[in-house]
Amino acid sequence: MKRFVPYLACVVGLILTAILLPLFNAAQPKGLRLTRGDAIPVADRAAREVGIPVDRSWRTLSWSDSPILNKELETNADLRRRANDDLVLGPRLGGYRRMYYRRGLEKNPPYGYVVVDPRSGDVLTARRRLRPEEADKKLTEAQLRPRAEAFVHSRNFPGAPSPRFESARPTEYRARTDWAFRYRVRTNFPIGNVVPYLIIYFAGDHFAGWELMEEYADGSAYRSESSAIGAILARYAANFVLLLLLLIIFLRKYHAGEVGVSTGSILFAAVVLCVIWINLIMGPAATAGISMGGLDAQLTALTYMAFKLLLYDLVIAVLVFFAWSVGESYARERWGERLASFDALLRRDPFNATVGRSLIHGVLFSPAVAAAAFASGSIALAFKLAHVSLGIGTDVVLNLGGPLLLLLFSLLDAIVYPILALFLLAWSHRRRLLPVGIAAVIAIGMLGAVGDVPTDPFLPRMLFDFGAISAVVAIFLGYDLLTTAVALFGGTLISLAAPLMSVAHGHEFRQLFFATGSPMILALGFGVAALLTRREIVYRYEDLAPHVKRIVERERVKAEIDAANRIQAALLPIRAPELSGASVASHYRAATEIGGDYFDFLPQPNGDIGIAFGDVSGHGLTSGIVMAMAKSALLVQNDVDPSPRVVLEVLNNIVIKTAPRRILMTFFFGLLNPRQQRLRFASAGHLDPYAYRARDRRLEPLSSWGFPLGVRRREPFREHVVAFAPGDRLILYSDGLIEAVDDDGEPFGFERFERTLLDCGHQSAEDIKRTLLSSIRKFTRNRPPEDDQTLVVVSFEEAAEAEEPAEAAYAAAT
Repeated sequence: MKRFVPYLACVVGLILTAILLPLFNAAQPKGLRLTRGDAIPVADRAAREVGIPVDRSWRTLSWSDSPILNKELETNADLRRRANDDLVLGPRLGGYRRMYYRRGLEKNPPYGYVVVDPRSGDVLTARRRLRPEEADKKLTEAQLRPRAEAFVHSRNFPGAPSPRFESARPTEYRARTDWAFRYRVRTNFPIGNVVPYLIIYFAGDHFAGWELMEEYADGSAYRSESSAIGAILARYAANFVLLLLLLIIFLRKYHAGEVGVSTGSILFAAVVLCVIWINLIMGPAATAGISMGGLDAQLTALTYMAFKLLLYDLVIAVLVFFAWSVGESYARERWGERLASFDALLRRDPFNATVGRSLIHGVLFSPAVAAAAFASGSIALAFKLAHVSLGIGTDVVLNLGGPLLLLLFSLLDAIVYPILALFLLAWSHRRRLLPVGIAAVIAIGMLGAVGDVPTDPFLPRMLFDFGAISAVVAIFLGYDLLTTAVALFGGTLISLAAPLMSVAHGHEFRQLFFATGSPMILALGFGVAALLTRREIVYRYEDLAPHVKRIVERERVKAEIDAANRIQAALLPIRAPELSGASVASHYRAATEIGGDYFDFLPQPNGDIGIAFGDVSGHGLTSGIVMAMAKSALLVQNDVDPSPRVVLEVLNNIVIKTAPRRILMTFFFGLLNPRQQRLRFASAGHLDPYAYRARDRRLEPLSSWGFPLGVRRREPFREHVVAFAPGDRLILYSDGLIEAVDDDGEPFGFERFERTLLDCGHQSAEDIKRTLLSSIRKFTRNRPPEDDQTLVVVSFEEAAEAEEPAEAAYAAAT
């Protein structure tokens, strides 16, 4: 079923995109035919006609529209569509603006500018501007008005079919007077308080061109949206927070030898080259409204793009470097198959079935990614939280640089966001927090405008930009990294270009179709050819990079330790025994995955219960093996002769013969008669257990001196007998509880341990255990233990039965 999902997603994506696209194209320049390249010669010719020295200027091309009309029409999509066909408003809604700047002088004022209608190629605006110090005549309105009238009646003006003179406004300079003759343009289209004008300019005695302009009838100023500024700051903040997190993880894993830098360096270089290319293309248009003191327009653009490269673009490139290095390290542990096709590309071995399958799946998923973007954006439109706008895609094509720039932006997204997703998803999956990782990827994608659709204002658009990035996450979790990157590349192309393509005609449509379709057709064709090779990528150990081999080795050791940990857990008692007249509580916590502490309860045929308690020196794998060996020997000896002294002698011989040198084990073994509440025990160097005496509320150490197991020269083990009364308690513990330290390195110590026991000794066995552990955790502020911690508490509640004569005699003898 999984192999058919991409084909189904492609069909559903195409259908949904076709259904939803009409909701988003109302603000697109309907009937667009001219490309940016087509508009340039038209603009240059008109500029020369008004006296602009085109060949001496530095020239830029951008998109110019009417902010006032856009704001007036933005909430009514049907009205906006009708405005495109209106004789007055249609030409004013947008056109190519060609700017001509003076070289070597401050950016403003420029030589002038020309606006070209993208539908017909007509010139909508052509204006020449002089510098304030340039001298010319100081003429009056009466002297220039006839020339203005003659020009107005000499031609037809697109966007101003019937202009009527309203006023003339002078601008006084020291050496000349400039004039602007304002002609009001009537329209029956409902545009509220907005008035269209045709302005005729004169600079001194020279005709300086004309311009279409709109104003509010009451003279109020236009106010633009400012929420995008906050979003830009949020993006910077998110980038640096994520960079700090990745840096910390990278340094730790690099120190452990678990990350490589070669592939990350390739991706870093790819992102840097991509953003430099993007900045060179978009720099002139992107800085149209920016000035930097005395710098000319060309230096202003270069300086601004250099700052952008330094403060934003390089941060993104470093993020990609760290995200790949760290994300690959985590992904190799559990998700290595998701990197296979991507690895093949990086190893310059793309012609294989593994890569081909990923390319085909990525191309097929592209319409689904675009459809997801349109679907989430349509929610904001349905609830009237947003309105349609020109959009990022159209702005990139018409304003910033054309279809090539659209391809580069899509390529950049296809590199950055799948790799960030690789890190966040692999990292969170390893910590069993995958939903948190998914939410983080979606949030970053929304903030980064992944698969953006043409809506405004910015905040609702961002909040409903979750569709494309959610599809990206789903594709990554279901398939692989290369499939995800190709799907995002194609989906971004479709979501950004489709609204403009739906209204474009002629050369512009062909250029857009070629730019968006060619990469996908090439990827699909290469994928089919590669798939036909039937050669799959098979990882061999010797093919892996050194840091990947270290990860594999670490995972192998970890798997073995996990298996040993499960075995050790099976060696420890699952639950405390149920005793008549007494209750038992126990606790065990290893300092590492495998501990060296041991305790057990061994039922005897006569109703007694054997209590075993041991502590192997150190902790870790070796200690755990010695502990398991002692457990096995104890179980055998318990069936032969469970006398405490004999048990310790047998265990000592086994530890001496089999345990590594310098490995010692303290051990306590006792036989508890729960009916008579009597304990017969022997100890091999273990910490003295405590007996809490309820009658006088005191602690009694049960001393039983002896060498630890594993010492060759020693005295014989000795047995002891102790009796308990109702209310008494028996406490056995390991040194990990006594030696638990706080942040300053101070141990919990015997004094605090005994004081806590005296305070809670009257409680039940379970309550004593909880109180002790709570006191230690509070003292250490939940620091991880440096040694294994084990505790057994026995609470005697009922009066003991009369002891048998034979047992009394044995007790007296020992």
